[in-house]
Amino acid sequence: MTTTTMPGPPMLPLRRIQPIGSAAAVTCYLKTQWPRIGGPGIRPLPDTAFTDPAFLERYQPGLWIYPYLACCGADFDRPDLASGLKSVADSLHMPIYKLSATELADPRRRLGALNRMRYASHVLKPGGYEREPGFQDWTFQQFLPRREPLPGSPVSLDGHLFALRRPHDLSKRVFEKLLHHRMRNASLNGFLLTPAGREHCATLGLVPEEQQRWTNYRFGRTTRIDKAEELYIFRPDGEDSDRLLIILERIIHDWVMGKIARPPGNWRDRSQYSRRSSATRVA
Repeated sequence: MTTTTMPGPPMLPLRRIQPIGSAAAVTCYLKTQWPRIGGPGIRPLPDTAFTDPAFLERYQPGLWIYPYLACCGADFDRPDLASGLKSVADSLHMPIYKLSATELADPRRRLGALNRMRYASHVLKPGGYEREPGFQDWTFQQFLPRREPLPGSPVSLDGHLFALRRPHDLSKRVFEKLLHHRMRNASLNGFLLTPAGREHCATLGLVPEEQQRWTNYRFGRTTRIDKAEELYIFRPDGEDSDRLLIILERIIHDWVMGKIARPPGNWRDRSQYSRRSSATRVA
């Protein structure tokens, strides 16, 4: 049984920290302590991690993969209308982005897929799932770390994206699961249902469950709707990009050095095993 928090007006007028008309997502002060990806225990590897003979003897480079940061919501035809993930960030006063990875040779092709599926466009209301506008114009955003990759690191910053040479025996699917596992503390959908997330929503007069994002996957006549789990509370400029770089380097190093248990064979992409949504309407 799901417990729903009833919406109400904001508890107190919010103190503005950005001028009216600012394009920033966070324009007012709230006391919420945002989670940072990786949590408080994140630590960089030693400077010699990727030049150590023990690593070099084990590391066999595989395919390139590109961790990316994306957002949407700038409607060129109707800039006066709030829409897309930018609208979600504005209403929650939180920095929210899609953070995942692609191994496409031209990563921009991934944006086309996100646009076609209207990734994260659905919310669950009392009457069923509803699709909100503005989720068909995804664009890459820039990572802006302040630290450099370690000497010999298989990770580099390639324009807007990180570029990473996966170990030969680490699949894309397993890499993505490891990445999201290490960032899960800053997941938007997860944070909203924590005590801090519920208090944050109450301050804004919002229902936490109705702020969670969903994606409607279609396979011919078959429909599957799942939570959009690749949305994170993330600040591209500075510490969060630094933390992501540490996470990426840690995954590669720990995998190569045998510090990560190999996943079970039944790990699979559930979105490909489609089922029809039942008992609720999909708009």
